[in-house]
Amino acid sequence: MSILKDPYVTPSRVKGVVRYLLRARGKREKRDTLEAVLSPSSLASRGSDKEPSRSMVQATIRECIKMGLLEEIQDKAEVILNPKLKLEDGFSLPIVLSHILLNEPEQTENHDFARVLAWYLSQDFFDAPRNWQEMEQKLREQVGSGLLELNDIRYGQFEDWSCYLGFTWRNTLGGTQVLVPDPTAYLRSTLENLFGDQACQQVSLNELVVRLSKNCSVFEMGEFREEIEQQIGLREPNHLSTTTSIALRRLEDENLIKLERLSDTSVWVLSDASKDPRISHFTWLGNQTSEGQL
Repeated sequence: MSILKDPYVTPSRVKGVVRYLLRARGKREKRDTLEAVLSPSSLASRGSDKEPSRSMVQATIRECIKMGLLEEIQDKAEVILNPKLKLEDGFSLPIVLSHILLNEPEQTENHDFARVLAWYLSQDFFDAPRNWQEMEQKLREQVGSGLLELNDIRYGQFEDWSCYLGFTWRNTLGGTQVLVPDPTAYLRSTLENLFGDQACQQVSLNELVVRLSKNCSVFEMGEFREEIEQQIGLREPNHLSTTTSIALRRLEDENLIKLERLSDTSVWVLSDASKDPRISHFTWLGNQTSEGQL
């Protein structure tokens, strides 16, 4: 079952599991102890027999194992943080989870989330659906109501996870909560991964788009984005979507990146209504953000 289809698996519960194990001896714990700590009897929900039920945290642990965040040891009686991920106190959990959910080929159960996210980021920033009712209508118009297998409950999961991973954020409009497609937070966190210690290195914007698509397949030229765009046909060749364009402009305003037109070769057009939207080169100016996001 994917993170969209299991309402028990929320970002806060996954964070709780990882935070506990980061501080546990050997980053491991007996499974029943972990369940009891994260869902004590006084707080556990009550099942039909009125006995405490830890189904929420149990579902979360199962999903963490399926995602590869945790590994089972000692005949499945214990769990341990996956040592290959090198999860330490200073790592960014949203970036780790984004890679797992959006780029790992074996995570087929979560490809539904990747497809919905790729679709949402391809929408016009200024006219994107802001809630489930608007999203349901737009999905029906563009791809058919059943193609992305979304419903009102799964929409809630999509909202929680896309916000936590840094691809969207919530706003209030006229007293009503709305969702906004904006991957600025994700891009801000992932630039160091894309450039390593090569701050102030200048690359063509085309090279940045290629790196980004390989690092996160819901962006332009990425696997899931290409699959969706072939169906909805909203973006012109060598044009960035409004969501990506606005995110890049925001990072430029924060003095984290520099966008320039130095050549007419490999030019990409930013769809942000700017006076000079044709950009050929990109420079990351260095990491000025805080680390250790959980």
